[in-house]
Amino acid sequence: MTTTAQNQPPALWRWFMKIQNPFMKGLLRSPFHGVVSRMYLLITFTGRKSGKSYTTPVQYAQDGETLFIITSEGYTWWKNLRGGADVQIHLRGTTYSAHADTASDPQTIADLLAKIYPSLSAERRERFAPGKVAIIVRLHSRRD
Repeated sequence: MTTTAQNQPPALWRWFMKIQNPFMKGLLRSPFHGVVSRMYLLITFTGRKSGKSYTTPVQYAQDGETLFIITSEGYTWWKNLRGGADVQIHLRGTTYSAHADTASDPQTIADLLAKIYPSLSAERRERFAPGKVAIIVRLHSRRD
Protein backbone atom coordinates (compact mmCIF):
# COMPACT_ATOMS: atom_id res chain seq x y z
CA MET A 1 0.00 0.00 0.00
CA THR A 2 1.22 3.44 -0.86
CA THR A 3 0.55 6.45 1.31
CA THR A 4 -1.35 9.00 -0.75
CA ALA A 5 -2.91 12.36 -0.04
CA GLN A 6 -6.26 10.55 0.27
CA ASN A 7 -5.21 8.24 3.11
CA GLN A 8 -2.63 10.49 4.80
CA PRO A 9 -4.14 12.07 7.92
CA PRO A 10 -4.11 15.88 7.79
CA ALA A 11 -0.98 17.56 9.17
CA LEU A 12 -2.92 19.26 11.98
CA TRP A 13 -4.38 15.88 13.05
CA ARG A 14 -0.92 14.24 13.02
CA TRP A 15 0.41 17.10 15.17
CA PHE A 16 -2.51 16.67 17.60
CA MET A 17 -1.77 12.92 17.88
CA LYS A 18 1.89 13.66 18.71
CA ILE A 19 0.67 15.83 21.58
CA GLN A 20 -2.18 13.57 22.69
CA ASN A 21 -0.44 10.17 22.56
CA PRO A 22 2.02 10.72 25.45
CA PHE A 23 -0.84 12.02 27.59
CA MET A 24 -3.03 8.99 26.74
CA LYS A 25 -0.17 6.56 27.42
CA GLY A 26 0.31 8.03 30.88
CA LEU A 27 -3.41 8.10 31.62
CA LEU A 28 -3.98 4.50 30.46
CA ARG A 29 -1.12 3.30 32.69
CA SER A 30 -2.34 5.28 35.70
CA PRO A 31 -4.91 4.42 38.37
CA PHE A 32 -7.23 6.86 36.54
CA HIS A 33 -7.33 4.74 33.35
CA GLY A 34 -11.06 4.09 33.87
CA VAL A 35 -11.79 7.54 32.46
CA VAL A 36 -10.80 6.36 28.95
CA SER A 37 -10.06 2.63 29.08
CA ARG A 38 -13.50 1.54 27.89
CA MET A 39 -12.63 3.10 24.53
CA TYR A 40 -8.80 3.13 24.40
CA LEU A 41 -6.03 0.61 24.98
CA LEU A 42 -2.26 0.51 24.55
CA ILE A 43 -0.74 -1.80 21.98
CA THR A 44 2.99 -2.55 22.22
CA PHE A 45 4.79 -4.16 19.29
CA THR A 46 8.29 -4.59 17.93
CA GLY A 47 9.43 -2.70 14.86
CA ARG A 48 10.29 -5.12 12.07
CA LYS A 49 13.28 -3.15 10.83
CA SER A 50 14.46 -1.41 13.99
CA GLY A 51 13.74 -4.14 16.54
CA LYS A 52 12.63 -1.36 18.90
CA SER A 53 9.55 -1.65 21.07
CA TYR A 54 6.76 0.85 20.33
CA THR A 55 3.56 1.60 22.23
CA THR A 56 0.59 3.47 20.83
CA PRO A 57 -2.89 4.23 22.20
CA VAL A 58 -5.78 3.20 19.97
CA GLN A 59 -9.57 3.02 20.05
CA TYR A 60 -10.99 -0.49 20.07
CA ALA A 61 -14.05 -2.70 20.27
CA GLN A 62 -14.02 -6.03 22.10
CA ASP A 63 -15.83 -9.29 21.49
CA GLY A 64 -14.71 -11.81 24.11
CA GLU A 65 -10.99 -12.46 23.70
CA THR A 66 -10.85 -10.59 20.36
CA LEU A 67 -10.15 -6.89 19.97
CA PHE A 68 -10.83 -4.84 16.85
CA ILE A 69 -8.92 -1.70 15.90
CA ILE A 70 -9.22 0.58 12.86
CA THR A 71 -6.43 2.93 11.80
CA SER A 72 -5.54 4.98 8.73
CA GLU A 73 -3.22 3.55 6.10
CA GLY A 74 -1.36 6.85 6.33
CA TYR A 75 0.05 5.96 9.73
CA THR A 76 2.96 3.54 9.57
CA TRP A 77 2.90 1.72 12.92
CA TRP A 78 0.36 -0.91 11.79
CA LYS A 79 2.70 -2.14 9.06
CA ASN A 80 4.70 -3.90 11.78
CA LEU A 81 1.70 -6.18 12.31
CA ARG A 82 1.25 -7.32 8.69
CA GLY A 83 1.45 -11.08 8.36
CA GLY A 84 0.82 -11.41 12.10
CA ALA A 85 2.86 -10.32 15.11
CA ASP A 86 3.00 -10.98 18.82
CA VAL A 87 2.02 -7.89 20.81
CA GLN A 88 1.32 -6.75 24.35
CA ILE A 89 -2.06 -5.18 25.08
CA HIS A 90 -2.64 -2.95 28.09
CA LEU A 91 -6.41 -3.17 28.51
CA ARG A 92 -8.34 -1.67 31.44
CA GLY A 93 -5.30 -1.71 33.73
CA THR A 94 -4.11 -5.24 32.82
CA THR A 95 -1.42 -6.30 30.36
CA TYR A 96 -2.01 -9.29 28.08
CA SER A 97 0.08 -11.24 25.62
CA ALA A 98 -1.69 -11.29 22.28
CA HIS A 99 -1.36 -11.88 18.55
CA ALA A 100 -2.34 -9.19 16.03
CA ASP A 101 -2.88 -9.25 12.30
CA THR A 102 -4.12 -6.76 9.72
CA ALA A 103 -6.87 -6.86 7.12
CA SER A 104 -7.56 -4.38 4.36
CA ASP A 105 -10.50 -5.92 2.55
CA PRO A 106 -13.48 -3.52 2.40
CA GLN A 107 -16.01 -5.93 3.94
CA THR A 108 -13.89 -6.59 7.04
CA ILE A 109 -13.32 -2.87 7.48
CA ALA A 110 -17.04 -2.12 7.06
CA ASP A 111 -17.97 -4.79 9.61
CA LEU A 112 -15.41 -3.52 12.13
CA LEU A 113 -16.42 0.10 11.69
CA ALA A 114 -19.95 -0.93 12.66
CA LYS A 115 -18.58 -2.61 15.82
CA ILE A 116 -16.21 0.18 16.83
CA TYR A 117 -18.44 3.13 15.89
CA PRO A 118 -22.02 1.82 16.25
CA SER A 119 -23.47 5.32 16.57
CA LEU A 120 -22.22 6.35 13.12
CA SER A 121 -24.77 5.99 10.33
CA ALA A 122 -24.04 3.48 7.58
CA GLU A 123 -23.50 6.40 5.19
CA ARG A 124 -20.88 8.03 7.47
CA ARG A 125 -19.10 4.70 8.01
CA GLU A 126 -18.98 4.21 4.23
CA ARG A 127 -17.38 7.65 3.79
CA PHE A 128 -14.95 6.95 6.66
CA ALA A 129 -13.82 3.50 5.38
CA PRO A 130 -11.53 4.39 2.43
CA GLY A 131 -7.88 4.44 3.43
CA LYS A 132 -8.45 2.43 6.62
CA VAL A 133 -6.83 -0.78 7.88
CA ALA A 134 -8.36 -3.25 10.32
CA ILE A 135 -6.30 -4.82 13.08
CA ILE A 136 -7.60 -7.95 14.77
CA VAL A 137 -6.02 -8.86 18.10
CA ARG A 138 -6.52 -12.17 19.88
CA LEU A 139 -5.71 -12.06 23.59
CA HIS A 140 -3.69 -14.98 24.99
CA SER A 141 -2.78 -14.60 28.61
CA ARG A 142 -2.51 -12.07 31.37
CA ARG A 143 0.92 -10.66 32.19
CA ASP A 144 1.11 -9.04 35.58
